[in-house]
Amino acid sequence: MPDTPVSTTAHELLGIMTVRNLIAAFFVFCLLSGAVQAGVTIHYQGTAANAVDVESALRTIVSRARALGWRVEDASAENTSLTRVIDEREVPYRGPVRGIVLWATPNCEPLYVQFDASFFMQDYVKTQFAGADVHIKIVELLRQLKPFLVKLEVEDEGEYWESSDKNKLNAHIKTINDLMTEMKGKTPGLRGPVTLPNGRIVDLMR
Repeated sequence: MPDTPVSTTAHELLGIMTVRNLIAAFFVFCLLSGAVQAGVTIHYQGTAANAVDVESALRTIVSRARALGWRVEDASAENTSLTRVIDEREVPYRGPVRGIVLWATPNCEPLYVQFDASFFMQDYVKTQFAGADVHIKIVELLRQLKPFLVKLEVEDEGEYWESSDKNKLNAHIKTINDLMTEMKGKTPGLRGPVTLPNGRIVDLMR
């Protein structure tokens, strides 16, 4: 819930209802295949100019993560496979990566920052079940990458990245949580959230 009461205009209410209806429809569509991935998620990608900037970026976020008490693990590899989405197409990558993975809380997906041979990184982290405070800390951490990157793009489904509006973020989280509760009440055998062995979280599954 928002920290303080906020007024909602008819236009804003219509927007919230429309988003809610769209998400509900997406939930139903996904359940036909047995799982739902719709919780508030932060998608991010960026490119560094060189290896020196990559190392500076990683040192910065490792320092910040440790200050927050988050678990930090090396995620570098000499040869690994990744799948990126470029211009709405899946683009496979195989080769070396330099990076780390951060574990904020058990209810938050792992935050991967892995740069490939061309100093490009791309990933996402679902914060839906970790709460607004963790979401905000991750956004703040991503902002600390900006000085070391030629380009940084963030798509925040909670809209905090662009607005710094915690009330708006909480509203998005509540919408998903309410819909999940509603769907579980209507559909026998439905459960969630479910954390997979790799740390990714499925919102609902049969």
